[in-house]
Amino acid sequence: MPHHVILIDVLGLLMVIAGFTMAFRQGFVRRLLNQPEVARGTGADDEEGDALTYVLRLAGVMMMVFGLALAGMFTLFNMAGIGWL
Repeated sequence: MPHHVILIDVLGLLMVIAGFTMAFRQGFVRRLLNQPEVARGTGADDEEGDALTYVLRLAGVMMMVFGLALAGMFTLFNMAGIGWL
């Protein structure tokens, strides 16, 4: 497999890891951004939530899917062009 395909696959993998971290490991990302942790309570005001939580979830999932699609399609198109499929 050519080196540029492996490089794009590594980039896609890094995007998937970063997106997963942003979406599902928000405590770590909040510490990196120097933002306070969200207090988890049972009050009525918790339904609104924190804006950063939703931004991290949305951006993280979008980055994960884009990294997966980028690496997957680039690899499959390259393999189809070479004749591996």
